[in-house]
Amino acid sequence: MLEAQRLWPYRPRLFAKAFRYQYVISRQEEQIHSFSHHTCGQWHIHAGKDLPACALHDALGRPFGVLLGIAVGPTGLLSAPLQHLPLDSTAPDFWDRLEDFIVDTAGRFALLAESGGQARFYTDPVGMIGAVCDPLARRVAASPLLALDRPVVPNPKVDPEIVAHHGGKISLFHTADKHVRRLNPNCFLDLRTFREHRFWPREDDSLNAPADPVEAFDRIYAQASFNIGAIAAAHPTALPLTGGQDSRLLLTFAKPHADRIRHYFSHINNYATRRDAAIGGILCQRLNLRHQALDKRDFSLPEAEIEKRRSIYHLTTGAPMPPPQEHLNGTANGLPENTVILRGHLTDLLRAVFVTRPQGLWDVVNWQIKKLLIVPNSMFGPETASLFRDDFTAWQKTLNTPARSKAVDFLFLEVYYSSTVGAVFPALWQHFYLSPFNSRRLIALSLSFADKHRVESGPVFGIIERFAPELSDVPFDFEAPADLGTLHGCDGSFGSMTRDRRQAAIARLARTRPDPGAEPQQQEDLPAGTV
Repeated sequence: MLEAQRLWPYRPRLFAKAFRYQYVISRQEEQIHSFSHHTCGQWHIHAGKDLPACALHDALGRPFGVLLGIAVGPTGLLSAPLQHLPLDSTAPDFWDRLEDFIVDTAGRFALLAESGGQARFYTDPVGMIGAVCDPLARRVAASPLLALDRPVVPNPKVDPEIVAHHGGKISLFHTADKHVRRLNPNCFLDLRTFREHRFWPREDDSLNAPADPVEAFDRIYAQASFNIGAIAAAHPTALPLTGGQDSRLLLTFAKPHADRIRHYFSHINNYATRRDAAIGGILCQRLNLRHQALDKRDFSLPEAEIEKRRSIYHLTTGAPMPPPQEHLNGTANGLPENTVILRGHLTDLLRAVFVTRPQGLWDVVNWQIKKLLIVPNSMFGPETASLFRDDFTAWQKTLNTPARSKAVDFLFLEVYYSSTVGAVFPALWQHFYLSPFNSRRLIALSLSFADKHRVESGPVFGIIERFAPELSDVPFDFEAPADLGTLHGCDGSFGSMTRDRRQAAIARLARTRPDPGAEPQQQEDLPAGTV
């Protein structure tokens, strides 16, 4: 019996719902209520009742693997129950060609494949599907308590009090259990040895600046839009909107498929999110879409239900983490269960959110460990840095040449995101959260822009201005007035609020198409005083 089952205090039917998007992979068949069962060679794959599971066959119809989750390949959605890929599973270069395919695949997914006596496990670029392993029991799962068939051995590097009450993250591939490790999403796990091996980026991959930034904008737009269209055509889909940059980018990408998305919504938990909802409503007006404001004042949960949700979340995450606000105040109930909710994660690479110091300081460890939010910034000190320095340097040594050229971004991708969305998304049982931008191809395109340009949100503003000028005209949260009455009273004219940003974006679009014989752009470094 798995530890999640042993600790479960409620009815089996509720277990099926709480773990509906999780999975377990092991050498023996597990008995898990409501989970579907699949095989790949000698491995047993168990998938929660609402987690898509797709058998993978090669071009000649030979089975070679199983894909879990929602994934969009180069030609469209990889849909259950069976998908043929344009590969030869017996060819000497099969693994290279499979990895090429994975690089071009977006979504929230895991893939187990077997060929030539090898068995490997891959995930999406940030482990959004959730991926931990117990090397002692030879088991892989979406969360720690599904990987264990024994009680948790407390991890001495994890302070449950800080995680439970101060928002601390369990990072650098640790979990609450001493022996269960979170996987690095850009490594594959060799299931014979249970050792990880980096497969992306490859040593000869380039993350250099594009010769034609506008052409890169076009490629990003085309691929992200294609991903959204494929997902929304197959699943009931919703898009949350705020006053920020990431959700507006998603809305820009979604424009050609806007009628396929069933819900456009904003959560209202406080005054800041009330401003978000107001801006989200204006964005929807610009595209003639219906906007839903899910206000906590219109939802309420009994205290017993709130406590039950906290208890279940601790089991589905395998840690005493507090659930997101909307799952405690009931606003998550405003959407039908099992809706696919598109999130803007990874588009923030276009804003270089982790790159707050120049490259010459990237070998300084403490500030990077601090950014992982293992403890709140106010509690961070030399003791925390010292405790995790060996984990940080061990990860840093795994970076190859192209990854080192964007080392802080890879810290964000591989370490921060795997410990946040990789722990949270599988544990949220009401809806299936995913980013349509979660693709190694889109990540590489995003990282190719100069750090300074990204820090200034240049690619974000450029893409929105190029493909959705009617959305670019609406102020972002940092431009909008604090007074909602002023925002609503603008009569749809926001020129004075957005003029400077828009003019800068238009000017940059006009001057970034180089002559055919122009030299590629050089990467710009951040100013030395950037913090």
